Amino acid sequence: MTPNPGSAAHERLLDRWLDDLQVLAARLEQVYLERGFTFDYTPASLAALEHALVEEEPDDGFRRAATSYIREVLMDVCGGRWDIDPGTGGGGGDPVVRPDPALGLPPLSIGTLIDVALAERSGEVFTRERAELAGAVSGRRPAAPGWGPRKERSPLDPIGRQSADGWLRSWLADRQAGHPSWVRQLSGAGSVHDWDFSPAGLDALERQVRGRYSTLAAFDADHEGPFLQGPLWYLGQILCLYHDSTWVHWAIDPDAPRGSHQHADNPWSGIPFTLQPHTRRARPCDPLELLRGLFRYGPGYHLSGAVAEM
Repeated sequence: MTPNPGSAAHERLLDRWLDDLQVLAARLEQVYLERGFTFDYTPASLAALEHALVEEEPDDGFRRAATSYIREVLMDVCGGRWDIDPGTGGGGGDPVVRPDPALGLPPLSIGTLIDVALAERSGEVFTRERAELAGAVSGRRPAAPGWGPRKERSPLDPIGRQSADGWLRSWLADRQAGHPSWVRQLSGAGSVHDWDFSPAGLDALERQVRGRYSTLAAFDADHEGPFLQGPLWYLGQILCLYHDSTWVHWAIDPDAPRGSHQHADNPWSGIPFTLQPHTRRARPCDPLELLRGLFRYGPGYHLSGAVAEM
């Protein structure tokens, strides 16, 4: 039976898509497209993605990943919201864009748009659709001075600068106050002035952590211990100083709605992490997980390389 729009089954299909957005965007970049593709949400990037789809004869995985990006670029123009047409597109439904209602436009099926691009093979279908949406927006403005399309927030939007909650303010203050004591625990580490939060010190940080633990199991057993709070904070501070990042903490709220930052199922809730708040492609970074990579990936993995790739 096809779920009715607005029904619980329809909302589950939509939630599934929204939950997968960040994973799909990462998969598009890391699996399906060549290194160096510019994910800047511009018409040029739409054209490049269309050419890649036409050349590859995409499988379902590529199509699904591309859909997430195409929809976001189009919604930057026409506003509106994500939705699912549960009657088409197989068991997962067909993802559609519902433009800002003030435009009076029908829902736009991204699956159909991809089908047209593959059939036409001109490399111009996506940018043409974007131009038509932009034209509709321009045509609306004279009749409604000051109006602009409104876009419902999605998981791919930048989060913006986040206010530090009470727990994070206290944790950061404790880490800063405890930094000199942490340095004194280190073997042959020099004075606290030698630990100046510069990227050049990442190799020294790596040596200290590798020297402290012999195995991944030993590292994991101490992941909440007082020693690791020092390198976790120190590494995060380097990210904040040199990679336009900020510390974030979303406290777990048992009453938070599914999909929200504070929901218990969100893997980023309840821990301190860093994020580039103004970058749409920003990925949350758990400094503790970067440190864990020293033991998970072995001697070929280095903090300097992991940070440079951010």
